Amino acid sequence: MRLISYFVLLLMGVVLTSYQRKPAEANVQRWIQSLTRESKKTVVDNDFSNILLDRRVPYVGYIGANYQKLSITFQRVHRTSANRYSVSGVTIVKNNRCNFRGTIDIIDNRRFIHPTYGVDDAMKGRFRRRGCSVAKYKLMEDTRQKSSGVFSGYLLFYWYETVDGRIVYDDIDDYSDSFCNNQYAGSWRSNSTRKAKPCAWGQYRVPICGDLDIGAGEFSVNPKYAKYGWEK
Repeated sequence: MRLISYFVLLLMGVVLTSYQRKPAEANVQRWIQSLTRESKKTVVDNDFSNILLDRRVPYVGYIGANYQKLSITFQRVHRTSANRYSVSGVTIVKNNRCNFRGTIDIIDNRRFIHPTYGVDDAMKGRFRRRGCSVAKYKLMEDTRQKSSGVFSGYLLFYWYETVDGRIVYDDIDDYSDSFCNNQYAGSWRSNSTRKAKPCAWGQYRVPICGDLDIGAGEFSVNPKYAKYGWEK
């Protein structure tokens, strides 16, 4: 009996150890895994602030099962450690505006194994590597403001390293219909009711948005959701 108990305890210890050592990226949602299959881990020591704060186009996004329009703007991004960024900004849903502060934590940096080089290979020889980074975010709206809550989830963004070693926003494929960057997806939880709603936003396209986006060449809202803030 003692021998059996010993082996049971040993097995439990192995399972517990395996669980504790499980890498953070193993928990990344499937939509990110599907977009990073042709890549492998890489090391990046550069500051991603310029990419996370990019404002070349406004974010487009939604909140809730009815795809209510969500507007979000990052006003400040500051690198506080090797993999953590402090951020702040503003969200608008309907006529409700909230200020938020939060963090973005990089959990995985990846390099694409077979990168493309843009139209007519125009970028060939002009970058060292193309890659992407996976992060977890937590954005806390001001509890003193009406209808505030907390956004949390995963972020995927794309970059490339120039020949002189700079990490910049990857817009090489911006001619493509499916082009996108800075893709956020997760949930929002109300500070007052504690109820959660799905939400997502991104530049050019929105991740896991069901039938909200019916555009071919660019993001275009399905008419059946127009009344949820998309008519303006």
